[in-house]
Amino acid sequence: MTKLYEISNEYTAVMDAIEQLFDAHPELDEASKRAILEENLAGVQQSFDDKAFALGGLIQNLKFEHSNVKELQDRFTKRAKGLEKTIGQLSDYLLAQMQAVNRPKLSNAWLTLQIRTNPCRVIIEDETLLGDEFKQQETIIKINKTAIGEQLKSGASVPYAHLEQSQRLEIK
Repeated sequence: MTKLYEISNEYTAVMDAIEQLFDAHPELDEASKRAILEENLAGVQQSFDDKAFALGGLIQNLKFEHSNVKELQDRFTKRAKGLEKTIGQLSDYLLAQMQAVNRPKLSNAWLTLQIRTNPCRVIIEDETLLGDEFKQQETIIKINKTAIGEQLKSGASVPYAHLEQSQRLEIK
């Protein structure tokens, strides 16, 4: 099976050969040139178009699959958060009930349930009333690309920055 890049190379080679033919025979009229182009490029163009459409279809299918995977990922994330919340609620409930009946440890062949004391944690009641020795300053530097882009578009020079325009493939 011929690959798209091979067809592109063949197309380019045919176009180069036709250009050389036209350069060697300047006496050819426009109708003759058009006939030569159509005759030599028709098969290559059709092969290229077929491959390009097949590849475009594959890209479109991958986009749909990606969308479905993202949707599943969102649903699983939501489900995981729900499970995490349920685990926390049930654990709190079991702890409270074990404390209420003064049963700090239960065990059988499959599980051991035991009330344990956690390490101390710091609770801040009002951050604004804490002294500076307990505060740490964070500095976040963010590059304003919009402002740089406006400067460059207006003709100004911005060191170490430039505008670059690219192309993309749109499949509908």
